[in-house]
Amino acid sequence: MSEFDPVMHSESRRQKVDFIVPERIREAVAARGLSYEEAAELCKIDKHKFGLMANGHVEIPRRYIFHLMSGLDFPRDFFYFVRWERR
Repeated sequence: MSEFDPVMHSESRRQKVDFIVPERIREAVAARGLSYEEAAELCKIDKHKFGLMANGHVEIPRRYIFHLMSGLDFPRDFFYFVRWERR
């Protein structure tokens, strides 16, 4: 029998980085079933700025992590992981 562990396999395709990952903001918004405008309001971030950050058009200042955590109700580390997908 194979020693394949789906949990370990999944974890090996994630990498922690030292910046807020825009894709994770989009995933959090989708998981909560919110629009960007609703999410921006919950996070107390200007809706235009929120859209730019979520789409990766601007660098996201670290000070926004607490706004994202409380507004979207996700843990801090969620926003600092990059997922690598096989293609």
